[in-house]
Amino acid sequence: MNNGPIGTPLLKQLTPYHPIEPSHQKYVSVARFHGTQKLNLMRPTRLPANSRRYTHGDPVHLIDWRAYARNEQLVIREQNDEASCKVLIFIDLSESMNWPEAEEQKDKNICSKLELSWRMTMNLAYQFFRWGDQVKVFAVDGKDARAVRMRSQVDAAIVFEKLAQKKFAADDSDFVSSRPISSFKEESGDLVYWISDGFKGVPDWINPRSLSCWLQVLSSMEIDTNWLDPDFCYFDERRVGQEFMGSALLQNDNLHKAVHEWLHRITEEWLKKFTHHLVFTDMTPIHQYIFALEQPWLRGIRGRV
Repeated sequence: MNNGPIGTPLLKQLTPYHPIEPSHQKYVSVARFHGTQKLNLMRPTRLPANSRRYTHGDPVHLIDWRAYARNEQLVIREQNDEASCKVLIFIDLSESMNWPEAEEQKDKNICSKLELSWRMTMNLAYQFFRWGDQVKVFAVDGKDARAVRMRSQVDAAIVFEKLAQKKFAADDSDFVSSRPISSFKEESGDLVYWISDGFKGVPDWINPRSLSCWLQVLSSMEIDTNWLDPDFCYFDERRVGQEFMGSALLQNDNLHKAVHEWLHRITEEWLKKFTHHLVFTDMTPIHQYIFALEQPWLRGIRGRV
């Protein structure tokens, strides 16, 4: 678990308005991780972004004949334009996402995994809308995916405020339609986010042809087990002759080790099919979350913050 310095905003305080500004635009055309993708559109211009030699098949009317008159080389001049990107964001509504319960949240000043997931979802949707991308948000519950009612930045802000008032418990009024989750196997987006704790394993319905990123959301209580009360820790009761433990040291170490082994195992399983994986908790500083999404991502890179 990462605890920021005193006064550092944490991810449990994330809102749609925290900006994600791509700081490496030259990599966007490679990874398209930030949504908006750069395209090379062959348009004649007096201020071209670049030029290249003519190759067989290029439109003849795009040849720079003035350049040919000077050096007898056929040159195509190009200008970089931008096109919107199709972004699909899926949020997991499994029962495990509701943990920790309200009493634990209040005592330890944390939030549930579901609240954190909605905050990240609305933040991403708001920023992609701001960049002019096509964004669709789906809430996955069992075998169905329900589309969230959202078409613009304003809609994302309104949905966020409504969810915050309802303690991030979505109801039917927040959705417009439903479709089988299996129908997404053949649907690809330029960028796909899967926001989940991963307790149900790696999804088999995400199209592997899409650039996919799993934002794994865990509670700080799952990553750091120091909150365990020694007075309530026992050895495995299934074994005969085990006695009460007055100290939680061994139990704590075993649980902590098991959690991180599981994280490593499920990360490896995800990266066999997809490209990116990040782990976040309610105690992750917001600037680390934003920094992770600003990086120029290449195939095979993984991270944890």
